[in-house]
Amino acid sequence: MRNGWKYTAMSLLFIAVVILSAMLCAESQLTEKPNVVVAQDGSGDFRTIAEAILTAPNRSVERHYIKIRQGIYREYIQVNKKKTNIVLIGEGMDTTIITGVLGNGFTAQDITFRNEAGPENHQAVAIRVEANFASFYRCRFEGYQDTLYTKKYHQFYRDCEVYGTIDFICGDAVTLFQNCLIEVRVPLPRQYNTIIAQQRESEDDPTGIVLQNCTIKATQGLEKMNNVTTYFGRPWGKLSRTVVMESYVDHLINPRGWIEFTNKTFVRPFYLEYKNRGPGAVTKERVKWASVTSDSNIASNFTVRNFMKGDKWIPANIPHYLDLS
Repeated sequence: MRNGWKYTAMSLLFIAVVILSAMLCAESQLTEKPNVVVAQDGSGDFRTIAEAILTAPNRSVERHYIKIRQGIYREYIQVNKKKTNIVLIGEGMDTTIITGVLGNGFTAQDITFRNEAGPENHQAVAIRVEANFASFYRCRFEGYQDTLYTKKYHQFYRDCEVYGTIDFICGDAVTLFQNCLIEVRVPLPRQYNTIIAQQRESEDDPTGIVLQNCTIKATQGLEKMNNVTTYFGRPWGKLSRTVVMESYVDHLINPRGWIEFTNKTFVRPFYLEYKNRGPGAVTKERVKWASVTSDSNIASNFTVRNFMKGDKWIPANIPHYLDLS
């Protein structure tokens, strides 16, 4: 599936307002005077975002503000882990582009991350996140297969939207989506959809993907089709762990809920559903290797407080609840 991740020239992340490489209050930064300005027309210090990031100080303890003026910046940009405390400030939706996140404490707000490669290009990641204590608030992630690669560490998503077809939320981070919209798109002919592919391989690995109080539904295009099957997910790793709890599940989810990963051996995946609602939340025909519980003590192990210790690091300006909703 992922022997080689495909990043095409059209694998784009469009950043709308702010990206930070530290746990900062996004609302307070808009009044800060930028250190440098990026403008495609030459009116700033740089014409490209990549140049501005390259010249930023390494391992800075001070915030380095980069103002991005309006324009579609079709660049392949990676925020290197050495480039700490970088703040990118845009002027509106769909104005800046980035394709990798490494810097610890990364926070993004009011941003659309879009991969325009299309379903025919198969694996084409919109964003790869391997920053510890990363937070995303009111962000949109658009793609088809492998849209959002939550590669590792701790990641929190609040009031976000994620669009895709196959394994479009994937990876092996400690990841929690809270109050998010998960929309499934139309795949290629003869394909079925799988929302989540979690990669946990070891009993000692604390990782997993949790959807809490989310809405899972089909896009308008998929709603019009009656020949596409959609599952919650499939086990990418031998001990894959995924939890869907307190969420609204529309009718698109197949009664089995989950499906095996082709040509992969799974040992004992942990798939749990807790107090979901909606026509797709009926569990009587679920696969035998998935679990359903009404026990709040079990479900509480996968809250912001207990699963990722989010009370210690999620920025105060990002709304969130620590326990069951």
